[in-house]
Amino acid sequence: MSRPHLRYLLLDGFDPDTGELALRVGAHGGEDLGPQVLRLKLHLGRSGDALQPLRRELTTHVQMPLPPAWEKGLKLIIRAIEDELAAAEGRDPLRYLWVQTQVLHPTDPRRSTLNHPIPAQTEILWDWAQRLEQEEDLARATEVLERLLLLAPRHVTALSRLAFLLRQQRMVEELLDVTARWVQADPGNAEPLLRRGEALLALERPVEALEGFRKVLKVQPLHLLAHLGAAQAQAQLGGDPFPHLDAAMELDAAATRAVLEETFDYRILGPLRNDRRLAPEDLPQQLGLSAPEIRVLAANHGLPLGEDGSVRESELARWVGIQNRCQLRAAGLHWIAPTPRILPEPPPEALPGAE
Repeated sequence: MSRPHLRYLLLDGFDPDTGELALRVGAHGGEDLGPQVLRLKLHLGRSGDALQPLRRELTTHVQMPLPPAWEKGLKLIIRAIEDELAAAEGRDPLRYLWVQTQVLHPTDPRRSTLNHPIPAQTEILWDWAQRLEQEEDLARATEVLERLLLLAPRHVTALSRLAFLLRQQRMVEELLDVTARWVQADPGNAEPLLRRGEALLALERPVEALEGFRKVLKVQPLHLLAHLGAAQAQAQLGGDPFPHLDAAMELDAAATRAVLEETFDYRILGPLRNDRRLAPEDLPQQLGLSAPEIRVLAANHGLPLGEDGSVRESELARWVGIQNRCQLRAAGLHWIAPTPRILPEPPPEALPGAE
């Protein structure tokens, strides 16, 4: 039977204008209450016991007293903050970034950052992040890694793991920021460029994504993921993805087919000159399939139908071409649309060799 216990106290920051010290407590309330995160603010500079709100929260929610280690640690932190406030530039919020790097364990000083040098604090936060990830508390693990990077901005392993966690949680804009820092910290590594390209594709910024994938291919011309990323970027731009897809098929046909079936985006993001839309009622004849079969292909195999069931001719031609060329269907698909007198034109940045 799980008994109530306290896990950590994490400092969220100090606001010098309001005198508020924000913190949160990770606790387990036992079989009845389960895991809990208590958030509260302590008001410094007032008369009375600044820790009383925390004592009250612990008593109310987990029926436990304030651990002596937390009381001692918080008093040291409050004293340090008050000393900072008394300095000439005491209202500068940047002076208090260190507060966010502090975590207190209820009993073990080796797992509390207080009174340790910065390298040791970094290792302590790394250990917390790993433990929280193992407990599948990805949001908290992410926060701890972000705080670790306040102490060690070029910690390559932490940047890599943070990028992984953000990707898992589909936090794409945050992933883009972290991969930019990762690229700077580890410029010879292809992985941050690939993850950054993936984020840019998700944010519908294929021109920048293509640039990153090309940087990888200049150094590693046989990199499977870089070819797949470049093919996706070219496709979104309305350019020709087949040189990169052909290379990917030669490197690993099974992996390439899996990407094309599961995650490849067959849309063309920008408008193309001379493009047209095909109505839903036209598709069975064009593809030689029934309407239900077409709906299955749209739901499970990436056929890029619009909300009204229509499809851009350029996207349909691209989708059919990839299905047949990469042999994604047991039998090839027919494509009997009339050849247009003027082919759709991709933008200049999608053309081979564009920089």
